[in-house]
Amino acid sequence: SSAASDVYKRQIIIRMFDRKKKGREKMIFGSILEAVGNTPLIRLQRMVPAGGAEILVKYEGLNVGGSVKTRTALNMILEAENAGVIHPETVIVEPTSGNQGIGLALVGAVRGYKTVIVMPDSVSAERRQLVQHYGAEVRLVHDDGNIGKCIAECLATAEKMKKDDPNVFIPQQFENPANPQAHRFGTAKEILEEAGCLIDGFCSGIGTGGTITGVGEELKKHNPQIEIWAVEPENAAILAGGSIGTHLQMGIGDGLIPANLNKEIYSHICIISDEEAICTAKDLAKKEGLMCGISSGTNVAAAIRLSKKLGKGKTVVTILPDTAERYFSTPLFEE
Repeated sequence: SSAASDVYKRQIIIRMFDRKKKGREKMIFGSILEAVGNTPLIRLQRMVPAGGAEILVKYEGLNVGGSVKTRTALNMILEAENAGVIHPETVIVEPTSGNQGIGLALVGAVRGYKTVIVMPDSVSAERRQLVQHYGAEVRLVHDDGNIGKCIAECLATAEKMKKDDPNVFIPQQFENPANPQAHRFGTAKEILEEAGCLIDGFCSGIGTGGTITGVGEELKKHNPQIEIWAVEPENAAILAGGSIGTHLQMGIGDGLIPANLNKEIYSHICIISDEEAICTAKDLAKKEGLMCGISSGTNVAAAIRLSKKLGKGKTVVTILPDTAERYFSTPLFEE
């Protein structure tokens, strides 16, 4: 209605004024790493199904480094520094399908570590370029259509480098407890503070397992009845017992069950096709003004299904893991 529209506009103006007021206060960060996190939680307006639960999205495209993975990259490196397992001569080497590599390259640049990222050659060109732009080295491993096999070869490459050079440190995002810890004490706390209400549903794509484990465990503490869904690409639905191929939902569906994944935290596995993920990501830009990547489309497609199931009066939260600008060379930008 017109009245509801006017109220919505007034709320935006008030928030803009409040931001400008706060912006007058002097705040200088010691480095870009101090600005990691505190991303906005946004209520979807035009993509919520009729009669469905409201959907809130945590927009990590506005995070430092353009993705949620800067959180985990920073925490893994800081924890390693605190434990004394890395030093100025350390070479950070990580096998990854994308954003974690960008995050580690960024952190390595600021903290002064040489960084090498081992990636499948099927990741977007922008991902490789961003890693290199932060001053890190990229080593590519051929993806012959089995992403699980390719990620295993990336890990084997990293392990060989460690064997050949004692200065090599592999954060190992798939099993490093500092990964879910970053979400437990960062992402989840922010969601609870920003939402200010009971969270009835949460869904997340499975890559390293860090997001669904860290966020899911914390949200469940505050609402034991919360419904949590794991989300997988159709062509790499390993948790659902599917076959492993290649797919376009980068950063999730790596063809392995990560040690960091708490398999008790979710009650349902939601499978999303590449086509649905891409269409939903395009809708997020065209209907909500949210420029985000393909896996964001994956998460929101699942959130829409969960919204329909939970119904009106409930609240569903999901993550938009990264920004769309690293997908120009992919079908996300094809008409």
